[in-house]
Order: sequence, then C-alpha cells, then structure tokens
Amino acid sequence: MNIYNIKKIAKFILLLQTLLLSNYLNAQDWITHVMKNQHRVDLRDLGYPDINEIPVNSSAITSLITGRDGIIYGCTSGEEAYLFLFNPKTNKVKHLGKIPGHSGVHHALAEDKDGNIYIGSGKNMFEDFSLSKWGEEGDRFDVTLWKDIKMHFSDYPGGHLFRYNPAESNAKVKLANTNTELEDLGMPLANNSIYALTINPAGDEIYGLTYPDGHFFIFNIATNKITELGEIDPYKVYHGPERRWRTLSRALICDDSGRVFFSGTKGMLNYYDPEEGDIVSTNIEIPGDYYYLHSSKDYTTVEYFAKDKNGLIYGGTTDGYLFSFDAENMELINLGKVRESRRLRCLTVGKNGNVFIMAGEQSASRPCQFYMYNPQTHGFENLGMLAVDRSPYYYWRGQQFDSMTTGLDGTIYLGESERKSHLFLFFP
Repeated sequence: MNIYNIKKIAKFILLLQTLLLSNYLNAQDWITHVMKNQHRVDLRDLGYPDINEIPVNSSAITSLITGRDGIIYGCTSGEEAYLFLFNPKTNKVKHLGKIPGHSGVHHALAEDKDGNIYIGSGKNMFEDFSLSKWGEEGDRFDVTLWKDIKMHFSDYPGGHLFRYNPAESNAKVKLANTNTELEDLGMPLANNSIYALTINPAGDEIYGLTYPDGHFFIFNIATNKITELGEIDPYKVYHGPERRWRTLSRALICDDSGRVFFSGTKGMLNYYDPEEGDIVSTNIEIPGDYYYLHSSKDYTTVEYFAKDKNGLIYGGTTDGYLFSFDAENMELINLGKVRESRRLRCLTVGKNGNVFIMAGEQSASRPCQFYMYNPQTHGFENLGMLAVDRSPYYYWRGQQFDSMTTGLDGTIYLGESERKSHLFLFFP
C-alpha cells in the first residue's frame, strides 16, 4: 500500500472518529440547560472506585447534615446502609463503613453539642414489596394496603439509634465492606424504622419518628434513655409521598425555643412541647391539594424542613408546596408550588437567605428539577436539572434527590438517590 492510500485511510478514520464523538456528545446532552454557568455544579463519587466506593444498589443518599466543624455527613439506603463524610478541606468523600443489619437511613441524622453524630436506621424506603391482589372479604383497599405494609415490616426487628464519634473514628481508614464504628443506643419501637430525627437547640435531647406506626420518641443524651410517646396520627391514609406508603411526616424540626414541629392528622402542623411533655396541635393546615367535596380523608404531609438564621422555618410538602412558618407568632404562609406535578423532595436555606428546593417525583417522566426561592422578591427561579459536564473526563445527569444541606461556606450539597448515586455540589 502506497503512502497516498495510507493518508486517505488515516483521514477517513479521523473523520469517522470526529463524527462519532459529535453524535455521542449531542446524544448525551439531551437536556436543555437552564443554569447559565455550568461550572457552578460538580459531583463527587462516594469513595474511591474499585477500592472502597459505596456499592451500586446501596448508594442512594437519603440523609445529609452539616457538622459544626464544616464536615458533611451522609447516609445511604439500598441493599445495605452506609455512612460517609465529605471534608471540604480535602475535597473528597470518605467511606466510613456500613451499618450492619439495616438497609436505610431516612432523614435521620443529628449532631449533639459535643460533635457526636446520631443515626436512625431502618428499612430502605425505596424498596418494593408485594401487594395483595385481594384482601379479606369486605376489606377496603386501604385496609389491605395497611396489612401489606405491616407484613413487610413483620420480619424486621426494628431500627436502632446509633452514636458515631468523629473524634475517634474519622481518622481511621475504612475499606470496602467494613462496618462503621457505632455505639448502639437502643431500639425505639419493634418492627419499625426510624423515619426522621432532629435535636433540640441545646444539643442534649434527640427526637424521632418511627415508620410505619408513626410513634414519636425522645432520647435523652445524659441518661441514654429512650422515651416513647405513642402515635402522632391515628388515621392510616395513603396520599403519598409514595402512593403505597402510609402518609406520615417525613421530617422534624426544632424552633429556637425547643418545640419540635411535624405534620399530623388532616395535614395539621403539630408540635411536641418539652415543657408540658405532650404533643399539641396548632390547627394550622399545611398547604396541599385538598378537595373538600370529596369524602376521602386524604391529606398531605411535610417532606422536608429547614430553618434560616433568624429562626424562620421553611417546609416542603408531598403535593409540592413551599411554605414558611413563624413559630413565635404561629403564622404559616403558603409560598406556592413551582410545578404542577407533586412532591417537594428536599430543601435548604443558603447563606444569603435564598431557599434552594428540589421538586419532582420518582418517575422517569417527572424527574427532579432544581429551583430557588428568593424571600426578598417573593419569586422562584428555575435552575433546571442538575447536570455535571466535565467532558471529556466525566458527565452525569442527576434525576432523583432526597436530601440537601448547606455548607459553612455556602456550598449547597445535594444527595442523589439513584441505583448509583453521587454527592452533588452547587456553588450559588
């Protein structure tokens, strides 16, 4: 073969590679970018690939918290639950091991006044379970569904409250499949997951909710004692978030006085009063899609809470509404919803006071989309789908998210909740 033919073949191969690469890039970038500066979004793998990365099918990030030292802690759900941290100083995610015997940690991380991290374990809330085609004769669908849920939890001993000591354990290197160094503080309620956690402003008492029975419990750090106060809602409704799961508040939050707020019966905002030792209803209804002519008892619930530096509480609901709540004056304001479809999945308040929210459903047709609410203008800004484009090194589109927190420097951290998930970083 002469040199002329060799050059022709080389040119043809180069042209073919260029066309294939062009088609690949066009094919992968099918979403329309709304965010003007793509360099404001990045992601991190959950550990070192092929060494100690949290495994696929166990990597959905369902809890995030910012420690007072600036370290971000997260937990995952899936086949097994894992604990990890992201240290902004090293710019890396560190794998801290799995939580043996448990497949989920759902909105259940808290930090005490000494910097210890508390973890509420449970079952994976994305897990499918079998539904009865027919119940017993005369059963309504909701009755049959409740029996199915109870059956799903019947072989699960129960979620435990764990304590993790960063001062002792963060420096130790964790390899794949090792267990997290945890102190077991006990099980609030048998055959129930721990569904949500928060801690009081003093940092000495932890509050939690269980699932599916919806019991409220208190853990006193000084005495290491769990007190269980019973169920927060006597009704069993199935308005969502996921239609087959019982509707219960997915979040707890303390106001500056120490009262613990959550949503309860008929979508009312309730709170635990530590001075009275009892649960109180505010008779304030959280925003939702209510149809008052219907005889159904369905009502919405809170999916996520966050608080700004002045103590104003923001909440997001199953039906996709954002609201603000002034706990001192017991005033709730419906701020509206950013899209017609359901669910406001998670939110956080940025350093500048803007509220960042993730809305969307667990379906390919209604994936999550990122928004910002500006309390100064009382308006929303559509930030679009989160896509990290570092081509040709890596490219990833995030479509499902269930947790969010704000770093001390203002960085917004978002927990992807897919089969293979990443920690997303957004720089406002």
